Amino acid sequence: MQVIVDNSAGDDARFADDVAAALRGHGLEVEVRAPAPTAMFDTAVHLVSTGLAIRVSERPDRTTLGVIEEVVRGALITRPSRRRTRSVPVHLGETARVLEWIDLFD
Repeated sequence: MQVIVDNSAGDDARFADDVAAALRGHGLEVEVRAPAPTAMFDTAVHLVSTGLAIRVSERPDRTTLGVIEEVVRGALITRPSRRRTRSVPVHLGETARVLEWIDLFD
């Protein structure tokens, strides 16, 4: 299964890299989508969604989804406190369909 850490909205490159590295550490095949050089975003706005999304090529089994959740929560908890209250959607492929929302709380 292919996992894409989609940072094309340009939210937080370090966060995207941390998530991707941890997913690779669990043996998953990961691609990171960087923002376009012209991507504009306002870091002063308190977002519910990080702008970061996880995209999976197929519906993950419960174990794989658990690994993704663990990795994302671990990365969220290490972000500065002003940026902690965020959720990361897990999308099925390139669709807008969200399979799971991951946040700090289980």
